[in-house]
Amino acid sequence: MPSSVTVDDELRRKLKKLAAELDTTQGEIISQAVKLYEKELGKRQYTVIPEARKAIKTAVNSRITLQWRREIRNALQKPGPQIEDLRISTWSEISED
Repeated sequence: MPSSVTVDDELRRKLKKLAAELDTTQGEIISQAVKLYEKELGKRQYTVIPEARKAIKTAVNSRITLQWRREIRNALQKPGPQIEDLRISTWSEISED
């Protein structure tokens, strides 16, 4: 569906000049410009922010550290095998001959 766009004289001249130099339509120039703009806008919106990356990495590392500490604490709170159990488990079968 065709549509019209209102532009000022300076922009109209630029569009006409670009279309003539590239041997294409003014609509195609606008279409390419919009695609380029969307691409650049996407890069700006999704560019990695070093501070955010560092904050996320710090949060992940502290979470891992907390989880590791919690596992160690839980393991230390559980009673381990008694010395008698350890001795018996290392014995081999005793022959009564």
